[in-house]
Amino acid sequence: MTQGDVAGSVAELVRSARDPRASLHQRHVAFTQLVERFESMALGAAVLGSENLEAARDACQEAFLTGWRMLLDLREPAAFGGWLKRLVRTQCARARRRRSASTELAASASQTADVAAAAADAVEMLSRGEMQKLIREAVQELPADERDAVTLFYFLGESLRVVARVLGLTVAGAGKRLYTARLNLRRRLPRSVVETFLVVAPTPAFARRVQAGMFDDFVGEYRFASRPKQVVIVRREDARLVSYAGGQRNVLASPAEDSLAPTEYDGEARFRRNRRGRVSHFIYYEFGRRLGIARKVRKTVTGVPSP
Repeated sequence: MTQGDVAGSVAELVRSARDPRASLHQRHVAFTQLVERFESMALGAAVLGSENLEAARDACQEAFLTGWRMLLDLREPAAFGGWLKRLVRTQCARARRRRSASTELAASASQTADVAAAAADAVEMLSRGEMQKLIREAVQELPADERDAVTLFYFLGESLRVVARVLGLTVAGAGKRLYTARLNLRRRLPRSVVETFLVVAPTPAFARRVQAGMFDDFVGEYRFASRPKQVVIVRREDARLVSYAGGQRNVLASPAEDSLAPTEYDGEARFRRNRRGRVSHFIYYEFGRRLGIARKVRKTVTGVPSP
């Protein structure tokens, strides 16, 4: 598979994931394939901008969800990988700022804590810079064939099958080359760096968390301006979205983009998003007639409306 083939398949997935004619389920499926393809690359970028692997995974997950919400803003579908990497870096920077702000807030209780916090921030920045330098140098020192395999698998997020095709190898041969490259990197890198950099293979659990996050965008409490006492709650129950209103529970299906409909009767909610791409309102229709606009008043829900 050539680089053009890879770019073309990525562009096709992006177009499918934001196709206004496709159902929400179909768009989710396409975007989940993008998650599986680019998870390794995104995690590799997040590791370089985070203090530990857990923080990197959190930043990576949020970057994918931001990408999902803002997918229409991507001008060139084939450039999804580079666009996602910028989102990852942005999330890492935000996480560091939040961490720094919380550290400063906690330190305000002690006059001497300011110096310690500043020193800790300096050490953290130095640590991240040293990690990036160590990884870059170690990868550059690999033989060219091993360096290509590491770049494709860990930085570009390609599957082992794609790595094999690009390098003209069998799948077993590509796996062996990556194994040898990992051994060489372990000899060159400190153990702590190896554990965060090399443990970034795609995982079904990560893709499921991102997919759940896409559904969670609809979750919340909604109220109609004309009927403020009428509460509609949308919850995620396993892999399904369910609404509660007027003492009734309805499983929701997706007939079109940003549209959900109860499976028991003829109704449809067409969702609006704000400038950040987050769901903020829905317009409710029954039998094709518009009945009202409901605003999301809470993002999370703890119960269901009373009958």
